Amino acid sequence: MYIVRKEFDGFGGAENVAKRYLEAFKKYFNVSLIYAGCEIEGHSIKGNTGPGWARSVTFARSVNEFLSTRKDGIALSMTRGVSAHIFRMGDGVHNKWLKRKNTGIFSRLLNPTHIVTPILEARSIKNSHWIVPNSRLVADEVRDEYKLPTERIKVINNGFDSNRFRHIIKTDRMKLRGKHNLHDSCLHLLFCANGWERKGLSHVIKLAEKLNARIPCHLWIAGRGDHAHYSNLANGIGISESITFLGSVSNTSIWYQMVDVFVLPTLYDPFSNSCLEALACGCPVVTTNSNGAGECIIQENGIIVNAPSAVDSDAVVDWILTARDIDRPEISRTVQSLNSENEITAYLNLLKLDE
Repeated sequence: MYIVRKEFDGFGGAENVAKRYLEAFKKYFNVSLIYAGCEIEGHSIKGNTGPGWARSVTFARSVNEFLSTRKDGIALSMTRGVSAHIFRMGDGVHNKWLKRKNTGIFSRLLNPTHIVTPILEARSIKNSHWIVPNSRLVADEVRDEYKLPTERIKVINNGFDSNRFRHIIKTDRMKLRGKHNLHDSCLHLLFCANGWERKGLSHVIKLAEKLNARIPCHLWIAGRGDHAHYSNLANGIGISESITFLGSVSNTSIWYQMVDVFVLPTLYDPFSNSCLEALACGCPVVTTNSNGAGECIIQENGIIVNAPSAVDSDAVVDWILTARDIDRPEISRTVQSLNSENEITAYLNLLKLDE
């Protein structure tokens, strides 16, 4: 079995999924990971030099050449342009993302990435046997964009590691909060993501400002982004003392366990791992209806807004002020079926359909 993901070295959600698949499928197959620049079975996989759009084209061509000599192998591709047995669409539909961004026709034509990416995506959809979106949101976009028959599409949601992301008892949570200086007199929000503009950090900072007018509030920001820009934004509205930039965090589970609310007002996310992991840890979530993980949100575990800018609305502020009273063990129970073991089983069942 071959797991295909162009980028592998990193801490992004997709990279972590690839690593998780590599370990999980080892129980059932002889598994290899194919990524740009790797050496595999005597072949050099290209696509690790040049501009981004060119790397994508070169990588897809190089992988397809390799897979054409391995007809008996099973390929699960997470990258556009590859002809695989399973094409996992964890990055969503590119044209739908451009529409959400309101990217104009001239911007599309002037950016080679916006020309190349839909072409590669269409090739994977045409030449792959199964199309696997990770949410109903993406499945609907695929059907709308490509007019695919329903029988070729199988939704398999992301799964979480139940050994890492779990609810902890109240005494352990209090110890963690004390160790990391999360005082009980303050409401603690967490924003955890890379790509801060798309994920809506500016709106979370404005939300923190509104909350601070009602109750002491602290916003913890994890991930990579334009630190200077968002620090200036916080300074400009007078809440810089109420914000901490954590940088990249390897152990995110303790933060989901410690904070009171996780907030991710993303403009577009096929299925946010962080939202699912937060819920698994018993942390209530605020996100948008353009996040596939919003399909996990019910009245008992979170709230969904219609646009990133709506996250600092009075309704959301009021809801957050009551969120600390939500039963955290119950929040965790609402997503227990979405563990990684069930996710892998869904893929294995899909493969059995072809036996």
